[in-house]
Amino acid sequence: MNPPILKTAPRSANQARLLLDYIESENLNPGDRLAPERELSKKLGISRSSLREAIQVLQTQGRLLVRHGIGVFLANHSIEELFEMREILEAPAVEWAAQRRSEAQLLSIKEAARALRAAIAESPIDFEKVRLLDMNFHLTIVKSAENQFLNQTLGTLQEIMFRSMDNTLKLPGRIEASEHEHGVIVDAIEKQDQLAARLMIIEHIHNARDAWIKYLKKVDA
Repeated sequence: MNPPILKTAPRSANQARLLLDYIESENLNPGDRLAPERELSKKLGISRSSLREAIQVLQTQGRLLVRHGIGVFLANHSIEELFEMREILEAPAVEWAAQRRSEAQLLSIKEAARALRAAIAESPIDFEKVRLLDMNFHLTIVKSAENQFLNQTLGTLQEIMFRSMDNTLKLPGRIEASEHEHGVIVDAIEKQDQLAARLMIIEHIHNARDAWIKYLKKVDA
């Protein structure tokens, strides 16, 4: 199988989580500026180079905005906007994939789905691994759409997916529902049923969005 498109080193991921926890503890809002690098590294108890790695990870995910010479700011994006962009990009992509996919591309999509199912079946579940494989499944479909404009947006879509898939699969029942929805999408692509593929990806994205909102409400409670 092809490796997931995005790989994040465990150390960088842990440092990024540490920085996110700090942002949450400080109740920072979109547009707020983070403390200077020296001060922030001391607060987090990590080196400045490790802090830069964490900032780079979160910048790639779209969570932070780095303005060189000015500072690092919390990005001003809402979760609703992320899912709106996923729907705008993925709905036509899955429809085109159903129409245009080759047998080899169909096999790649099925293999991505199989790898994701295998990761979900592991005990305990490695949710970071599952998230990367989930994202790889979606991006494999997008690449099968055979649309050059969409291919040029893969980097941006990857960042959007990485952010929008955070934590939702940990909610009770969501991972099973997501696996079922993926199965319906693959079946529609195999049958070249463009309408069914489009409707299912939209439902899938809406369900993921609702799970994210449920998670945020739980955190804020």
